[in-house]
Amino acid sequence: MESLALLVTILLILMVTAGVVALFLTFRKPNELSNVTAKPLQRISTIFLAIISLVIGIQFATQVDSIGGRVIGGFGITIAALAIYRVIKK
Repeated sequence: MESLALLVTILLILMVTAGVVALFLTFRKPNELSNVTAKPLQRISTIFLAIISLVIGIQFATQVDSIGGRVIGGFGITIAALAIYRVIKK
């Protein structure tokens, strides 16, 4: 049972960290000199991290019966969707 709790904790940390980092990457302005390489890499890494957060958030929101699990999953989904929206909007 300890390994299951550890796995869930790692998934929660990964979901929240990936979502917040993806969202912060959308606010970062790439340097003007390296705009050719920095902007696509920033978009790719933002979408990759947001997809990780989105997938884990959907799993938590749909497979957990408690309201706390659904709220935490909704947080991951919201952060990831906001980051993807900001990338597409640019």
